[in-house]
Amino acid sequence: MREKSVSRRSMKRAFMILFVLFMTFSGIVSASNVMVTFRVNMKTSYPANGVYIGSDWAGWSFEKFQKMLDTNNDSIFELTVYLPAGYSYNYRYTKSNLNWGNFESLAGTPCGFGPSHEDRNILVPDVNTVLDVVCWDDCLDCGSTLRADLSFSVDMSGLTVSADGVHVAGTFDNWNAKTHELTDPDNDHIYQITMPVIPNLSYEYKFLNGNTLSTAEEVFGTCEFRGKRRVAMHTEPINMPLVKFGSCNETGAPISDIKIACIGNSITEGGAGNYVNSWPIQLRDLLGEGYYTENLGVSGTTMSKYGDSPWWNQPQYDYTFNLNPDVVVIKLGTNDSKSGNWKPAKFLSSYVDMINEFRAMPSHPTIYMVTPAKAYSAAYDISDNTIVMQIIPIMHQIAFDHGVHVIDVYNATSNMQALFPDGIHPNADGAKVIAQKVKDNILRAKPLISIVEPTTDTASNILYHWYFNDNLIPGENRRTINVSQEGLYKVSVRLSNLSNDIFMSDAFNLVIPQGSTTVGLTTDYEAVLKVDKTLGSRNILIYPNPASSSIRIENAADSDVTIFNELGSVVMTQENIDSYQTIDIPDLKNGVYFVRLSQDKSSVTQRIVVAK
Repeated sequence: MREKSVSRRSMKRAFMILFVLFMTFSGIVSASNVMVTFRVNMKTSYPANGVYIGSDWAGWSFEKFQKMLDTNNDSIFELTVYLPAGYSYNYRYTKSNLNWGNFESLAGTPCGFGPSHEDRNILVPDVNTVLDVVCWDDCLDCGSTLRADLSFSVDMSGLTVSADGVHVAGTFDNWNAKTHELTDPDNDHIYQITMPVIPNLSYEYKFLNGNTLSTAEEVFGTCEFRGKRRVAMHTEPINMPLVKFGSCNETGAPISDIKIACIGNSITEGGAGNYVNSWPIQLRDLLGEGYYTENLGVSGTTMSKYGDSPWWNQPQYDYTFNLNPDVVVIKLGTNDSKSGNWKPAKFLSSYVDMINEFRAMPSHPTIYMVTPAKAYSAAYDISDNTIVMQIIPIMHQIAFDHGVHVIDVYNATSNMQALFPDGIHPNADGAKVIAQKVKDNILRAKPLISIVEPTTDTASNILYHWYFNDNLIPGENRRTINVSQEGLYKVSVRLSNLSNDIFMSDAFNLVIPQGSTTVGLTTDYEAVLKVDKTLGSRNILIYPNPASSSIRIENAADSDVTIFNELGSVVMTQENIDSYQTIDIPDLKNGVYFVRLSQDKSSVTQRIVVAK
């Protein structure tokens, strides 16, 4: 009896040690974290040196691979970890934590995820979960035949149906274009099929007007990701809604929302299958009704046409033109920083080529260049120094030379290492930071141009660049310039020398007033070349100036705002503002005002003009 008591105490102590280890491996445990138990049956391939899990949440780092245990010698190895609910992760079982040669591979199976479809994937539920037992190299437990019915129907009316028939192919059949043919028994142009599939998995698929993948539809909308339809299968039968071939809806109506093409690498794609939480998908939610975002990110890709995996060579290149977007957001450059890829001249020329090609689309989209996110690790041979010292300055050069917006994601993701588990790829919270930054810049009012009296100011501010008929005007680097030619003028403004954000105005069609030969053109955006050192040496921005309905204050978090009129009377106050704060001023009449930001014993005041 004494031996049993000691054994139980030892087991309890061991369990507590494992519990602490689980918490350590999975990071900080919060209220949103749940326990997930992984189980793999190794009876067909029992390991000599143990079984481990390699994973996204461990950054695919050997020293962080987590060992599984077979406590009752039934060949089923188990491990419980804490993971944040709602996150998507890729993982694989392996017989070694020392090299890559002992991993299982799910390639060719319905449950394969990741760049080569070799990984497993989990979308973490919101409750503690024990996963079904799976066999090594398999989607199910050894010998299991569990299946559930999945039904599709597609409307082919108005199309000439191929003599080879209508098929559906996807991850459920390893994209075999000839396996599953749909039928139209009542000749109403609605083709149907019901097939048994493995339950509790997510599948990608496309309809084919024929029996080869070259006859596959191309579909855009909320039903797809990267041009492929998706369905999450459960144990109950699923009847997918009727859709028109090539459409997410029954009528075939095109997308009427503002279409935003999000181009990038794995940070855009969602890193390791985490498409649900990728920044383009979160951007869609943040923008709300009236906007549609398409995730066109491809893992490992470069901007340079001469890199090891150019984005130009991916199917998403053609998808972008077929989508004909209203806005193009380009977030490439991280993989260009690798030592074998970095060729400054080729990066620059490739970027300019992409901008020119997209501008020539029928939709003539607005283009935003997005700086790479902060790289907290040299993993994958990515260089943060190259990003900061070379890539971002080249992007500034391109932006000013060619009049393109720049969104500063690098600074937006600085001091956020906890949101980048492997130092490079953001988790869901990190992706939301990127999405929020992109949203703020897209929705921010563009600089406005207005006619004023000719200026005598000759002081240059390199944060301004002016354009005439889409050509950069050399040397015109002031807020106000004098011009004597009629035509289309634009201005680009970098808000400060510590900000990577660059904003481009719409074209201003100048008609010189009768009786004048020269006029001044000015913009409402005030660029700060020398940064005020108050309030903790922050780069505080207050704009637009002149303002009409609201002002925007950046980088003054937790400050109190007081607005005075010219007589020194307080006309408005607001306490404890956010880092990016918009203050509505509908009741302020036209005139001069002073905005004072105060915090502790520090303050800064800026003069603004209200002109409605």
